[in-house]
Amino acid sequence: MADLSKEDIQALGRAVGLDIQEPELTEVMYSLNALLESLDAINPPGLEEVEPLPIILPPA
Repeated sequence: MADLSKEDIQALGRAVGLDIQEPELTEVMYSLNALLESLDAINPPGLEEVEPLPIILPPA
Protein backbone atom coordinates (compact mmCIF):
# COMPACT_ATOMS: atom_id res chain seq x y z
CA MET A 1 0.00 0.00 0.00
CA ALA A 2 1.27 3.45 -0.88
CA ASP A 3 1.92 5.92 1.91
CA LEU A 4 -0.76 8.50 2.62
CA SER A 5 0.20 12.03 1.57
CA LYS A 6 -0.47 15.20 3.53
CA GLU A 7 -3.36 15.92 1.18
CA ASP A 8 -4.81 12.44 1.89
CA ILE A 9 -4.57 13.06 5.64
CA GLN A 10 -6.27 16.45 5.34
CA ALA A 11 -9.07 14.94 3.24
CA LEU A 12 -9.59 12.14 5.78
CA GLY A 13 -9.61 14.72 8.56
CA ARG A 14 -12.19 16.87 6.77
CA ALA A 15 -14.36 13.77 6.26
CA VAL A 16 -14.65 13.41 10.05
CA GLY A 17 -14.84 17.13 10.81
CA LEU A 18 -11.17 17.78 11.66
CA ASP A 19 -8.99 20.53 10.24
CA ILE A 20 -5.46 19.13 10.54
CA GLN A 21 -2.74 21.71 9.89
CA GLU A 22 1.04 21.88 10.37
CA PRO A 23 2.86 20.93 12.57
CA GLU A 24 0.33 18.26 13.61
CA LEU A 25 -0.23 17.27 9.97
CA THR A 26 3.29 15.87 9.60
CA GLU A 27 3.04 13.98 12.89
CA VAL A 28 -0.36 12.51 11.99
CA MET A 29 0.92 11.52 8.54
CA TYR A 30 3.92 9.65 9.98
CA SER A 31 1.79 7.98 12.67
CA LEU A 32 -0.93 6.80 10.27
CA ASN A 33 1.60 5.53 7.74
CA ALA A 34 3.45 3.62 10.49
CA LEU A 35 0.15 2.14 11.70
CA LEU A 36 -0.85 1.06 8.18
CA GLU A 37 2.60 -0.49 7.63
CA SER A 38 2.30 -2.44 10.90
CA LEU A 39 -1.18 -3.65 10.04
CA ASP A 40 -0.02 -4.72 6.59
CA ALA A 41 2.73 -6.81 8.21
CA ILE A 42 0.16 -8.93 10.09
CA ASN A 43 -2.13 -9.34 7.07
CA PRO A 44 -1.86 -13.01 6.09
CA PRO A 45 -1.44 -13.77 2.37
CA GLY A 46 -4.65 -14.76 0.61
CA LEU A 47 -6.92 -13.02 3.11
CA GLU A 48 -8.54 -10.98 0.33
CA GLU A 49 -9.89 -14.20 -1.19
CA VAL A 50 -11.71 -15.34 1.96
CA GLU A 51 -15.45 -14.68 1.87
CA PRO A 52 -16.60 -12.89 5.05
CA LEU A 53 -19.19 -14.58 7.24
CA PRO A 54 -22.34 -12.71 8.21
CA ILE A 55 -22.67 -11.77 11.85
CA ILE A 56 -25.80 -13.36 13.25
CA LEU A 57 -26.68 -12.08 16.67
CA PRO A 58 -28.80 -14.16 19.03
CA PRO A 59 -32.35 -12.93 19.61
CA ALA A 60 -32.55 -10.37 22.40
